Amino acid sequence: MNHNEYLVEELDPLIFCQIWGLTYEKASEYLKVTARTMAAYACQGKSTKRNPSSRVKALAAMQHNTWIKEGKQPIYMPFNNS
Repeated sequence: MNHNEYLVEELDPLIFCQIWGLTYEKASEYLKVTARTMAAYACQGKSTKRNPSSRVKALAAMQHNTWIKEGKQPIYMPFNNS
């Protein structure tokens, strides 16, 4: 597997959780947000739904890319750059 084919510039935090099998609590530690904010990204209701900022998406991508470069295997890969 070519590790570069799975490197990304931005990554939705919910996809980040899915790819690496992380809880919202664990992901929030890497993304510098609260677990409650992570849950708000997943909400479907208009009053509680939040959209992740570019900063959060960039942090998710950076952590993802670091783990890929270290040779860690994701649990699930919903995309393929080829």
